[in-house]
Amino acid sequence: MYKMYIQEPEYNKETITSDELFKLAKRSRKPKIYNPKTNRMIVINGSAYNRLLHDGYIHWREESLLIPPFNEIPILRKCLSFVYNKIWDIVAEKSLLTKIDRKLSLLEILLKANWNEFVICNLLKFCWNSKETREWRDNILIKFLHCPDLVISKYRPNALYDAFSKADVLGPEHILTIARTLQ
Repeated sequence: MYKMYIQEPEYNKETITSDELFKLAKRSRKPKIYNPKTNRMIVINGSAYNRLLHDGYIHWREESLLIPPFNEIPILRKCLSFVYNKIWDIVAEKSLLTKIDRKLSLLEILLKANWNEFVICNLLKFCWNSKETREWRDNILIKFLHCPDLVISKYRPNALYDAFSKADVLGPEHILTIARTLQ
């Protein structure tokens, strides 16, 4: 009796899209995830996967994403551009402030990676009036107005907070600039 081995086709790394890669991973017997460091799919709980987790990568299980640590900014930026469409889907379904493994929000990752400000502003506009986003922007404004290093803090910060929050004059680009300042 002959055993038949099916050889998986070789893929051109530069022409394969993220959607095709995720579909290929779903078809395999063992669960796989995209490794942004090598541009390949790796087996979850395999040796490469465990090594990446040990090196500070975060596995966002809900979205099947492996997020590089902040000390590897070029790889993180490449990973974010690879899953660009998925980011929009996450924001549409959940929020930009969705916590990943109860640690970091998607917004924090985008800010740390110095992601395109125009894109982040549009993502913020998408969920601007949600309760979670309103709480986040109130917290940013409070931190900014009560920051001891700022000259503005000598002027009654509580009154400024009331004026800014009630008038709702600060848009996503303003709050984003303040958030980047406080990083």
